[in-house]
Amino acid sequence: MEKSILPLVLIVLFFSSCQNEIEKENVLLTECGGEAFDFDSGVLVINEGSFQGSGTLSHIDLSTNLSTKNIYKNANCGVPAGLFIQSASFNKGKGYIIANGSGEIQVVNLSTFEHEKTITLSYPRYMVFLDNKGFITNGTKNGNVFVLDINHDIIDSISVAEGPDQIISSNGRILVGSKGHWDSNLYKTIVDSTVTIINPYDLSTKELLAWGKPSDFVEDKNGKVWVACSGNGEYDEGKDTKSAFIKIDVVNGVVEDTLIVGEVGNTISKIAINPHGDIIYYFRRDGVYRLGINGEYQNDEVFISVKGSYGIEVDPKSGDLFVFDAVDFASAGKVRRYSPSGIEIATIEVGVAPNGAIFY
Repeated sequence: MEKSILPLVLIVLFFSSCQNEIEKENVLLTECGGEAFDFDSGVLVINEGSFQGSGTLSHIDLSTNLSTKNIYKNANCGVPAGLFIQSASFNKGKGYIIANGSGEIQVVNLSTFEHEKTITLSYPRYMVFLDNKGFITNGTKNGNVFVLDINHDIIDSISVAEGPDQIISSNGRILVGSKGHWDSNLYKTIVDSTVTIINPYDLSTKELLAWGKPSDFVEDKNGKVWVACSGNGEYDEGKDTKSAFIKIDVVNGVVEDTLIVGEVGNTISKIAINPHGDIIYYFRRDGVYRLGINGEYQNDEVFISVKGSYGIEVDPKSGDLFVFDAVDFASAGKVRRYSPSGIEIATIEVGVAPNGAIFY
């Protein structure tokens, strides 16, 4: 019996080694020799990175809740996407990774995540696409939205109010929220409350006065755009104000309604909407709240009690909520997944300082 065991072990080790070699050969490599990643399902998480480090991208498999870290860096042989990844946008098989700390937008092939081109701006924030053009907010005091063509070249710019930030495409128009600018002498933000509606064909604009610091947008089932406005806070010039939601009729270019939420000092920022387009989710210090587009839940207690929230998204297929926890902005962040009824499904470890995600 002892004589027959050794050859059997050697045979098993031989076939195991062969299998490992076959698996290595089957790994798709990028041109530099990095490990390619084909984003064809799941969710891509944007991790801003630490105060002294580069941002990263993580992928979550929605069927297993398992994460893969450093997608971009692995595909590009250790080269990071840039300092402080703020956001990402996808269009026609290409990904646009926006790093505002280093003033870069990395264009990648979504089938491999291999770098194809770098676009340089002073302070890029967010990006959307409409009719073969990309529109990028550049969040400086001299507010501009830059226009990108199909070759990823900057072809034009549009002047908007100070500190343009979030941007959305709706009803054949582009909407931009301007939050104001930081004054280093006053050590305060000079708050803006402008939402600019851009005609993408002739680049003409119309300005609407919304509420202090318009911070994020969603479109509801009726084609109306809702703007989450943070209001004036402790480090903003002027009197403190509550947060509010502004409802905009994009077609007619008017503000339809204003719904005030919360108390002074407990602001809102990022928001998301359910797949039916009738319930908006937002977060404050003590957790996640809801707002129905007809005013439901406006004064309700917290929907999901969770602290440390830094971003929120909703899976457009399942309706599951994803809440992003930056923890301490230095160690691995967490993504907390909840069912539409608010039941926690999983907590998933990702990169440093996750702030949002894009679903395939």
